[in-house]
Amino acid sequence: MKVMRNHKGVIALVARSESEGRCCYGLGEAQNRALRRRRDSGELISPYPGVYARSEYWHALNPPEQSRHLIKALAMMHPQWVFAELSAATVLRFEHSWGLHADGCVHIATNGSVRVHGHDKLRRLSVHNAAIWRCDEVRITSPARTLVDCARYPFERGLPIFDSALRSKMVSRDEVRVACHGLRVNLDSVERLLRYANPLSENGGESLCRAIIIDAGFALPILQEEFIDPNDARVRYRVNFLWRLFDGRVIVLEFDGSAKYTDPQMTGRRSTERIVFEERNRENALRRAGVTTIVRVNYSELMDKAVLIRKLELAGVPRPFASR
Repeated sequence: MKVMRNHKGVIALVARSESEGRCCYGLGEAQNRALRRRRDSGELISPYPGVYARSEYWHALNPPEQSRHLIKALAMMHPQWVFAELSAATVLRFEHSWGLHADGCVHIATNGSVRVHGHDKLRRLSVHNAAIWRCDEVRITSPARTLVDCARYPFERGLPIFDSALRSKMVSRDEVRVACHGLRVNLDSVERLLRYANPLSENGGESLCRAIIIDAGFALPILQEEFIDPNDARVRYRVNFLWRLFDGRVIVLEFDGSAKYTDPQMTGRRSTERIVFEERNRENALRRAGVTTIVRVNYSELMDKAVLIRKLELAGVPRPFASR
């Protein structure tokens, strides 16, 4: 690890920015020169012109956290900016695919009266008379308008954002519809997302899984259904997705995030062997409660939609809406 050269002003600048959960920027030309020297030496990284973070610190952040750090710094540098679309969704902590941050861009709203210098990592969205919120000291478009703007993403990318927004209770379906009035947006995309959005979806992985299920034409599953173990009424299990078929079969789909086995906060520091043992007990209890088929899918499998589709077909999940 490279050690920051002894420049008390820069060291204090970087330390303060990290304590405030943001990137840093120079206050005057002397500090800017010092920051650029450290960027050139590899001690600092510059995700946007004039904005810096310690390389080691930056790479320890996940993409949404990196984006929030950058946005908070830019909001201080440009207090007149209003962040929009993905940037606003990130500030609001609406769950979304990390892949949306691959280009490292920030999104701001403009109405033609704000002068904004161009940059290849700055995306400007024409917004007129939109309600403005303030979150974490950052000016952003309202949650409703943010969802309208995020509806431009493909359905499987947009549904996690809409699910998360409804789960947060910051916005309602009606507020999103009102925000569409007078806008030149694809109302079909917004309405489809609103029709299928469900706050019962507990995380972005489950939302992505459900989006693939819907796009592939499968019957809509019931979410978060609870089962009671017939051997012990005190033992209850909730399943992610459930289909009850007319012939009496009960099919369950479980989404397994990798954190379930590796993140100490998720595992409670239990060993992998212990977690697998508990999963086996869970499956046995579900079968005793009437579940006939249990399908499991993990995030890496969702990256190849055909894997999930094939698993559901083999399990016998109805597919009445498949395109002919």
